[in-house]
Amino acid sequence: MARIAAVLVMLLALAALVAPAAAQESAPRIGVVDMPKVLDGYNEFKDLDQQYKAFLAERQQQLQERMAVRLLSKDELKEYQNLKATAAPSEQQKQRMEELRKVAEARENELATLSRLPNLTENEKKRLSDLNATADGSAAEVEQLQKRLSDEIGARNKELSDKLQKKIEAALAAIAKEKRVDVILAKEAVLYGGRDLTSDVLAKLNAPGAPK
Repeated sequence: MARIAAVLVMLLALAALVAPAAAQESAPRIGVVDMPKVLDGYNEFKDLDQQYKAFLAERQQQLQERMAVRLLSKDELKEYQNLKATAAPSEQQKQRMEELRKVAEARENELATLSRLPNLTENEKKRLSDLNATADGSAAEVEQLQKRLSDEIGARNKELSDKLQKKIEAALAAIAKEKRVDVILAKEAVLYGGRDLTSDVLAKLNAPGAPK
């Protein structure tokens, strides 16, 4: 997901904000807001979006790294994970990690080669079976890691989305009161008319001292 809470635009685009004042018998005064423009111009959204992208990239890298060493034996994998967990690995430890990564890569190439061969010798069949067994043994752990990382990503997405939506809705409510409009609609949902409040909402969101 390129940006946090892609549904945020849709949620706000489909929602109408009614000002706190009691409904008027006359036609309501309507404001419109360009929500994509608000998100593009909202400074905190940009900051949080970059944080989310970094968070997402880090989790994706964790999964890719685990997948890259799926053909290590249990002892090799344990050694590799212990080395990865070292806060300040020595040059020797870094070299050992690289050696283990190369071992895993060589086995991936071997597995791919053996899987393509039409006629295998008994030794090749045994080797292919061993490699597949190692891959199968890693599959459950990789699946668990993938689920955990997916849950972390989803929770982070929701946390940031809820935070942004709350602030944007608060800004919309404040602008509706200041500009004395009864309803604010998403500009892209309005074919004609309405007072454009986009710049007012952006100014409210980006104002010095605005709640973080």
